[in-house]
Amino acid sequence: MLLSSTIPASELEQIQALLKSQRYNEALILIETTIDKGTSESTELLFARADVFAASGRHDEAEQAYRELITRYPGRPEPYNNLARLYGLQGKLEQAAALLRAGLYTDPSYRILFDNLSQVYAEQAARAYRHAMNPDDSQADKKEPLTTLGELSSVRLPPVTP
Repeated sequence: MLLSSTIPASELEQIQALLKSQRYNEALILIETTIDKGTSESTELLFARADVFAASGRHDEAEQAYRELITRYPGRPEPYNNLARLYGLQGKLEQAAALLRAGLYTDPSYRILFDNLSQVYAEQAARAYRHAMNPDDSQADKKEPLTTLGELSSVRLPPVTP
C-alpha cells in the first residue's frame, strides 16, 4: 500500500537530523507540531514518532505507537519489524517471532523480516541448547535481550509516493 505524503521535505529532513543527533525531545516537538498543522496524520510522522520513542528508551510508548501503526496500516511490514525488534531487546523472543511472521503476510519479499526471524529462531535454538547442556547457564535465560536484530534506521522513513 503506497500512501501519499503531505509533509514538506524540509520538515522530514529536520526530523531526520534531530533523530541522528539524538535530540529526541526536539524531534517529538517538531513531529507533534507538524501533525497539528496538517489536516491528517501522515504515516511518516507516526512512524518517526514511534522510532523516537524507541530510540529514547520510552519502550511502552514506542510499543503503543507501533501497534497503532499496525492497526492503521496493517499492510505495511515496517511497524511489525520494529515492534519485533523492540520485543527482542526486551527478551520477548516468542512475541518477536510472532510479529515477524505476521509481518511476512504483509510483504513476503521484505527481506529484513526473514533475516530477523532467522536470527530469533537461531537465538531460541542456541538458548535451548545451552539450557539443555547446563541448566544453570545465565545465557540460556529466556528474558535475556537480543540486540542483533536488524531494524529500519530510525532516520529512514517508510517510502511514499509524491
